[in-house]
Amino acid sequence: MNPKKILNGLYLVGSDSLSGSGDCMIYALGIGKNKLCLIDAGTQYAQQILDNLTKTDLRGREISDLILTHCHFDHIGAAHQFQQLFPRIKTYAHSWDLAAITGQPNTQRLTAADWYGQELIPPKIDFVIKKDPEILNLEGTKLICYHTPGHTPGSIAVLYENEEGIKVLFGQDVHGPFLEEFNSNINDWVKSMKRLISLEADILCEGHYGIFEGKEKVKRFIEGQLKAQGF
Repeated sequence: MNPKKILNGLYLVGSDSLSGSGDCMIYALGIGKNKLCLIDAGTQYAQQILDNLTKTDLRGREISDLILTHCHFDHIGAAHQFQQLFPRIKTYAHSWDLAAITGQPNTQRLTAADWYGQELIPPKIDFVIKKDPEILNLEGTKLICYHTPGHTPGSIAVLYENEEGIKVLFGQDVHGPFLEEFNSNINDWVKSMKRLISLEADILCEGHYGIFEGKEKVKRFIEGQLKAQGF
């Protein structure tokens, strides 16, 4: 399976079938002249993701930024690998998931690493997202990070708008699940989903369920998840 081009400079480069078993959907966005930003890191297959990048127009670019959308192992497990491969990489995460991501005592269950039979090697977080929204300017590319608690307390969604005005929403794990062991909060999630709908994104890049193109399809998918939970 090959990487999927979503827009010029934006590719799906990782997933369970694309990079390795258990991986979330991992997105690569070209920024500046020769850099790129990854949305999530996957479980443990950094090298395969790099190999996938060589099959795209982003080949040869340095991974300068890594945004972790929440604290679960399928999204953060390989972050330390990318930090070893790219010593200058800057890694971002929300303050409310920071303890779990950085491996503080009694947080292993929050990462779901046990589900994958793994132990998290905690990555270093260089930028802690605290504002809502938090606006990042990466090599001249603006990314807006929205706090979207529910699946985990520190879940975020990232909005990117290209030069043509196409709005792309990286809404990882819009679908949940919602478990007490993750400190999930279904009521917070409902508010977060309504907020995402209000952004009127043209494309939704979800964490496991695929890529949805067109405002109506994006809205319909999120509304469908709300309905499935009884809202």
